[in-house]
Amino acid sequence: MAPKKNDKETIIDSTSKEEKVVVEKKETVAPKKEDTIEIKRSDFDKLMKTLEKQSKDIDLLYKTADKSRMAKELNKEGENLIKQSSVSTWGNTGRLIVGWSDLITNRCEIVMGKWYEDQTLNVIFEDGEVLTVPYLEFARSRTIKLPADVIGRIEEDGELKYKLQFPSGKILIINTKFLN
Repeated sequence: MAPKKNDKETIIDSTSKEEKVVVEKKETVAPKKEDTIEIKRSDFDKLMKTLEKQSKDIDLLYKTADKSRMAKELNKEGENLIKQSSVSTWGNTGRLIVGWSDLITNRCEIVMGKWYEDQTLNVIFEDGEVLTVPYLEFARSRTIKLPADVIGRIEEDGELKYKLQFPSGKILIINTKFLN
């Protein structure tokens, strides 16, 4: 009896009733190419415009976001997505404000029909000087914001601080809650 052929090339010996695999068929497979998709040019252009608009929107959101709250959220994930920030200066002096305290005095009362407030706080400058000012002066003072690039993150005493570099080359480490 002649050998039978199946999916695999096999020889069946009719005398012993045993199957023996002699050679498996080899299929030729074309080399894998990268997965590609073909779309219309108009659809591609529309998709690219959408991506560009979203990119601009994301940049705008980063620029206008509350940096302190954003830094806290990013710290949970260990990411540093904030690329730029700004630091306030005190009035026309150009001195950088690196922090301020809660109210030192907070006395508000009505005396003989008039409202009086005595609220003061400390403003901390980059050189370590502390200035005690009335809250109204602090809130109403004209501050200029200087832009800076975020070049690093430091976690110190459970607080997140950013290492900033100003266009002048100056480097400053500041707590995220005092960033603008």
